[in-house]
Formats: sequence, C-alpha cells, structure tokens
Amino acid sequence: MSSRSQQCYSESEVLESQMGPEEKSKCEFLLLKVYYHLESNIFLNIPHEHYVQKASQCLEELRTLDEIKKSLIEKCYLQVEKFVLDMDLIFEDPRHNASDLTEEEFKKNFQDVFAIQKTNQNSSLV
Repeated sequence: MSSRSQQCYSESEVLESQMGPEEKSKCEFLLLKVYYHLESNIFLNIPHEHYVQKASQCLEELRTLDEIKKSLIEKCYLQVEKFVLDMDLIFEDPRHNASDLTEEEFKKNFQDVFAIQKTNQNSSLV
C-alpha cells in the first residue's frame, strides 16, 4: 500500500468518508498491524514470573481487537471515523496497556495508509 502514488486527503475528509471496500481494506491493514505488534512484541517478552497477569492483559486487548475485526467483517462501520474511535478506545483504556504500541504510532500509520496530507501543526484524530 504505497501512499506515494495516491492523492493526498485531509484528515477530516478521510474520517468523514464512507466505509467502502478500499477504506475497509485499509482499516483491516491497520488492525492487522496492531495485532502483529501485540502478538510478536508482547507475548514473547513477558517475564516468566509475571506471565499469567501480563498474558491476561494481552488477551483482553486481543478480545477488543477481535470485536473491532468482527465489526469490520460485518460492515458495522458506516464511516472510517467510527473505526478510528474504536481504535482510540484501546489506547485510552488503562486495562489495554499491554501493548507498547503507542497512539502516536497508530496515528502515523493511519495517516500513511490513508495518504493524509501532512500539515505543519499537529493534527489529532477525532
């Protein structure tokens, strides 16, 4: 998914856009990146003495990601904004801090995948 060959959009245009097949694919890709980060970086690095507690936190986060995935599959998201709002909840909920993937990284990935025009000021998702 190269954003270089794509037209650039404003963040508000992307958030307000309808969830068509292309937008759905991009959201699935972003979700996959979060799954990958959680499974590859977290589970392998949990200290043995804290494994049960930390693994439980990771599993809770995976369940939330599974709910978002189900919503994508069942076409529950009518606009990209709703997907982003659900993803933001993961970063805001202290129970879902098992992943060290930051909200800033997700926002950067979002902007790259959706070819959002970079501005000099820090823009925020939703």
